[in-house]
Amino acid sequence: MNQLKGIRVVVLADRLVDLGARMLAELGANVVLAEAGEGLTPERQAAWRRGFSNPRKPLADLVAEADILLDDRRRTQNRPELEACTADNPALIHVVATGFPLGDPRPVTDLTLMAESGLMHVTGTPDAPPLRLPGEQAYALTGIQVATAALMGLAARRRTGAGQRITVSALQSAALANYREAVMYDWTGRIGTRRGNMLVRGSSGVRQVWPCADGFVTWSMIDNPNMMRAVVRQMEAEGAAGELSDIEWENILVAETEQATIDRWQTVVAEFFLRHNRAELGAWSLAQGWGLSTISTLAEVRDSEHLKARGLFRDGLPGPLFKTHPPEVAS
Repeated sequence: MNQLKGIRVVVLADRLVDLGARMLAELGANVVLAEAGEGLTPERQAAWRRGFSNPRKPLADLVAEADILLDDRRRTQNRPELEACTADNPALIHVVATGFPLGDPRPVTDLTLMAESGLMHVTGTPDAPPLRLPGEQAYALTGIQVATAALMGLAARRRTGAGQRITVSALQSAALANYREAVMYDWTGRIGTRRGNMLVRGSSGVRQVWPCADGFVTWSMIDNPNMMRAVVRQMEAEGAAGELSDIEWENILVAETEQATIDRWQTVVAEFFLRHNRAELGAWSLAQGWGLSTISTLAEVRDSEHLKARGLFRDGLPGPLFKTHPPEVAS
């Protein structure tokens, strides 16, 4: 892709901006890695910092020529020498990524961000400890917001001709991925809890992940009459709809239906899904508007024709996918 061809990006990387810089490089920007925090494994460096070039000039010269500066302050609070450089480039889009507000001494790691954002509070089952998502998701979520901020800065500069300083909070980036927990707390003061394979809305909850003939799909019975009628029509074509055929979806609220009734309806859907594979269910969803998505295994992600077409793995996988910790060494 070459949407950002000719755009010069300087990166001071220490986990928070790495993926954002990688995204800009994938869009065609010329990305220079001027500074890199220590501790990344070779595999992680290959995955998160591929496509970056090495600097051939002093940092001040790089910043003077840059369109975008991605300034990672995961472990660095102040950079007075850098601030002096940025002041000399009024067209610069300076994206500063912090863990918490500047001056906050708390450690910024993927684990602390996952925990304090609330993601680990709602991820997992009620009878077990919190689960951390695979990989380094808090860093990745921050990187996505960093890239978004840089692109918005470019759009604004096109209109005004001026650069700007944009601060991105890693904590906020992770918290915003909570789907609705952060908003729910803001409006009601309620704190979400781990519910496992259940999306709770109103007085009842619905399943999110379903087994099918060859794996799993994600879908929920929600208050969307058109979607529900589309699913039921396909079930009726196979004589598998049962009592779902009698429901007037536009006249009920699934979120306010008794849990026992929801569970009974979901049993009918579960039996239908088990009769079909992911390809069939996914094709029906696209054609009929079910809102269903298929779930890929890690091997299928690696072999995905879609991702191959985008060149995501053109250098091959840099080691085990989602590797987050060094392997144990036998004593």
